[in-house]
Amino acid sequence: MIGLDVGSYSIKYVEIEKESAQAKLLRVLILPVNAASPESATKAINLLFSQSPASNKRVRIAVAGGSSLLIRRIQLPTMSPAELKGAIRFEAESHIPFPVEECDIDFQILGQTEDKKMMNVMLVAVKKEFIKERLKLLGPANIIPEVIDVDIFCLINAYEVLGHTEGENTFGLLNIGHSVSSFAIVKDKQPFFVREIPFGALSITEALMEAKGLKKDEADRMKVELPPGSLADVQAAVEKGLEPLMDELRHSIDYVENETAEELKTIWLSGGGALSPGSAKILSEELGKQVSLWDNTKRLQIFGEIDQKYLSAHSLELNVALGMVLRGTGASK
Repeated sequence: MIGLDVGSYSIKYVEIEKESAQAKLLRVLILPVNAASPESATKAINLLFSQSPASNKRVRIAVAGGSSLLIRRIQLPTMSPAELKGAIRFEAESHIPFPVEECDIDFQILGQTEDKKMMNVMLVAVKKEFIKERLKLLGPANIIPEVIDVDIFCLINAYEVLGHTEGENTFGLLNIGHSVSSFAIVKDKQPFFVREIPFGALSITEALMEAKGLKKDEADRMKVELPPGSLADVQAAVEKGLEPLMDELRHSIDYVENETAEELKTIWLSGGGALSPGSAKILSEELGKQVSLWDNTKRLQIFGEIDQKYLSAHSLELNVALGMVLRGTGASK
């Protein structure tokens, strides 16, 4: 089974073999793409599957929808799943900012309110045209995915299977991507709050470009390679670049804490932006929360031929792809 995380900066590829509830990690790859050139994503996917053909394998794809995607927790009168399936397009009209007929819609009933008269529902709507464009990327490689899911739900799935879940009733998950970050607050093992935030590691690159007069590729390289004497400059860029993201996180956390009358204490961090030096420490200090990286490899059975050094360097970038491919394993959905 293969999971693809199709981002604006890179495509992450994860291949596993599932035996009962066990998952063996067989292969991981990350290939860069050029956001300004859709053809680069198609070429990257072709390259991935030319090395490991998709025949006889199940392919799942995760996407960040940006402005084409809506995720909202809503309340509706209590009804059965079958009744809601028939009524969901009508119920969704007042919650979706674009025409319902232009959308693919899905939902998950999260549970009833205390009086049993209403129920909480996670509503997801994505523009059909956005999905068509994503499928075009896979066409040249003759891939028809069995599942298309949203980044943030993949992240939650990954944490349920591979995270540090013991003793945590409420916690946050933050995945800092290139241009979009995914944030979820999980309460009582259910997603209480989810959103995509249009800021990510690109903001750190831009802060470094501005501070040091660098070109984009030079700033990207400095972030990763940290040449001698550059650490202080890069950390300053990380702090400045994360400011707009932190503003949005504060608003989201304040909203949830007011809604639940419960303090959020812990946020688990991943994504390419989490590799930026000092990111977890800066977020902890500015948000007043314990922000920590989580090791997703401890609960994976890793095939011997995988380059352990490569996996260690890039594991934080793989959580969305892992959550996609682990869907249905253990507690994940």
